[in-house]
Amino acid sequence: MKLGSLFSGIGAFDLGLERAGLGPVVFQAECDPYCLAVLARHWPHVTRYDDVRLVDDRAPDVDVVCGGFPCQPVSLAGDRRFTSDERWLWPEYVRILETLRPKAAIIENVLGLRSRGLRTVLSDLARLGFDAEWARLSAADLGAPHRRKRIF
Repeated sequence: MKLGSLFSGIGAFDLGLERAGLGPVVFQAECDPYCLAVLARHWPHVTRYDDVRLVDDRAPDVDVVCGGFPCQPVSLAGDRRFTSDERWLWPEYVRILETLRPKAAIIENVLGLRSRGLRTVLSDLARLGFDAEWARLSAADLGAPHRRKRIF
């Protein structure tokens, strides 16, 4: 399978999925200059976008899109402005799924999404024909020395 990565950060999601045998990453989208440098070092031949809004129908074909869209609009640690927060980029994720039509999407966010946004996410995925399942995972569940609870 071929993977497309949104909100790639330093590529931890990408690396994990590649190591799990889910395919090569063929494109990444990330706006942070430091993260872009890390991605370029570890994935030098991958198509890279410095703004998720630039991913369009010219992107490489993918079977899976993965990534965690910005959490600040729904985080319990923030103002929780949801759709009124300029960082609410879930609509861009939806647009990309609609445009690229991957077979699957792997999406990550903070637990605050459950009470502020999950209904929107699940509704959008259903509208696009995805059968969504979600679960809460903690970094500690996988052996890390901290909790870092997330919804996938």
